[in-house]
Amino acid sequence: MSFLTDEEYQDLKISNMILHVVGDGNFVAEKKRTIEHEEFFIERIRDTDKDAVYSFSEDSFTKLRLEKIAVGEVDFERGAQELSRAFSLQHVGGSRDGAFFVFELTCGDEGKRIYSLIKYDYREVIEQANGKDGSLLRKIVQAFIGDKRAIQKAAIVRISNGVAELQISTLDRARPSPELSDYFAGFLDVTRTRSDEELSSAVKEAVRQTFNACKNLLPEENVPRAIAHAVGLLRERQEVDEDAIVDAVISAAGFPEEEETRVRLQNQARKTIKKMRLDGLRFKPDRRVLTKPPMRKVKTTEGVTITYPDDAGATVERVPQKGGGEKITVTTRKVTEDRILRDSSS
Repeated sequence: MSFLTDEEYQDLKISNMILHVVGDGNFVAEKKRTIEHEEFFIERIRDTDKDAVYSFSEDSFTKLRLEKIAVGEVDFERGAQELSRAFSLQHVGGSRDGAFFVFELTCGDEGKRIYSLIKYDYREVIEQANGKDGSLLRKIVQAFIGDKRAIQKAAIVRISNGVAELQISTLDRARPSPELSDYFAGFLDVTRTRSDEELSSAVKEAVRQTFNACKNLLPEENVPRAIAHAVGLLRERQEVDEDAIVDAVISAAGFPEEEETRVRLQNQARKTIKKMRLDGLRFKPDRRVLTKPPMRKVKTTEGVTITYPDDAGATVERVPQKGGGEKITVTTRKVTEDRILRDSSS
């Protein structure tokens, strides 16, 4: 999938879990919990699985504590309590209250442990129960719902043979993706290692590789034109994510009518997105990297001048004619300007 490998994603099993209330100013250490509703929580963990753009510092308290838990130097309950206390101390007053979960997971490899840290919203829900005088409605304040939007913050850490990988998966609802709140970044002790510029370069490469692999599906098999068209679309987005890249690929291919063609393009795009480690990410496009397509200017012996984007595709059709001329056809949804120009020579 994203940060997790396909095997890890499929084989996740919760071996230990604990939760603490955070945000009310009074931290109370809790005991580890009996594992209940395992599949519900595994799905929530999968919802937080994104490619890594942050890395631990070598002396991160969170990293070192998880390593000690993984090798048994500190038992899970004590170590998770210490982590939760540290998170609670970092928690700022303006942040919403919630529950802080620490999950220890196995994934079919004896030498590997996965740790998931999640701050989850409390939600008010109404439970219906049968009573003697008809139905009763009972309000439950501390409820967790199966909605990824209820997750405020999350991190996934992989530890192999007792050593934590520096790169980790992160999510923070309070900040524009993929940024982290200062207090959450401070608790994890991480720094961003992939900038918007680097991510935008990876997007450009993903588009290039996708079209090179699907050249026969493009209008006139014109790869440079398709790349310019897709990059131009992505450049104008407020945010770029996996769906935006796939949509740009389909548009640059001329919105093919055949479902088989669309599916092949989508599958190739998602395969390349995963290869470029862009899975699950959302970020602002760097317009210095995702540049506008160049403009092409055509002048004829008849005094006609046409200027159009080089990625105009089927909008401008040029057909060579016998005798050396060309027939140029411009197809448009609407003419936006039509006026007589002054003679600049008069």
